[in-house]
Amino acid sequence: MIPWHRSHRDRPEHEIPDYTPAIYGSLLVTTLTVVQWHDNNGAELIALSLLISVVVFWLTHVWSAVVNRRVHGGVGPPSSEIARTEATMLTAAVLPALVLTLPRLTGMDPDTAIGAALLVSLAQLFLWGLAVGRIAHEGWPMALAVASVDCAFGILIVVLKVLVLH
Repeated sequence: MIPWHRSHRDRPEHEIPDYTPAIYGSLLVTTLTVVQWHDNNGAELIALSLLISVVVFWLTHVWSAVVNRRVHGGVGPPSSEIARTEATMLTAAVLPALVLTLPRLTGMDPDTAIGAALLVSLAQLFLWGLAVGRIAHEGWPMALAVASVDCAFGILIVVLKVLVLH
């Protein structure tokens, strides 16, 4: 759930959710979508690739956190808690993957669907940045600045893809 109020700021540090996996997942989905666009990949193949890749990245994040916990003498949350905490990464692929099914469901042009999925990914980055910015800062201007930086990272990925791979 995206918090639009400041209630988290009044909580103890250990009770504040970690939004890192959600933001990382959104950047990952943006990257995977833009890299596969115009590479003779159909929209459905890109959707499948997003889902599989994000699950694999989620598993590696969970595994690395479990290993890190073991290195530190088993101190830290149980594996199930680590998996649940990292699960927001999985949500990043849902909306873009659904958009990528539109060509089959509605006859939409595949390039249009891929572009729309990319826009959804960028919007997710902006919204996660807005949520985090709202929690971390007193007012909306700083929240908007954080959201803009998150979105700028996604746009940078798109620009780099265009410059490097075209």
